Amino acid sequence: MRKKHLLAIAIGALLVTGIAGGVALASADNEGDIDAATLARAKISLTQAIATAEQETGGRAVSADLRAENGMPRIEVETAGPQGPRTVVVDAQSGHVAATRAGEENDHQDQD
Repeated sequence: MRKKHLLAIAIGALLVTGIAGGVALASADNEGDIDAATLARAKISLTQAIATAEQETGGRAVSADLRAENGMPRIEVETAGPQGPRTVVVDAQSGHVAATRAGEENDHQDQD
C-alpha cells in the first residue's frame, strides 16, 4: 500500500514538474485547463494537498490533478478509503479543502 502511495506522489510530482517546465502548459480557454499565471498562484505542493485529502477522508490518495476553477488553482485528489472513493478539492493557494465529493471525479454531487 505504501508503494502505491509513493507511486501516486511520484507521478503527481512529475505531472506538476512537467506543467511548471512548460511541457504540458495549456491555454486557459477551457474550464479546468491551467496556464502559467494560474500555476504561479499555487502556494502549496502536491504532497501537501495529498496529505490534506488523506486526512480529510481517512483514505489513501490514488491520483491527483492540478486544475483551474474560475482562474484559481485547485488540486483534485482522488482517495480510496473507509467511505469508498472520494474526490477532495484542495485550494492550491490556502491549502484548505474547497469541496469533497463521493465517488470519482466525474461525480459532481457535493457532500459538504
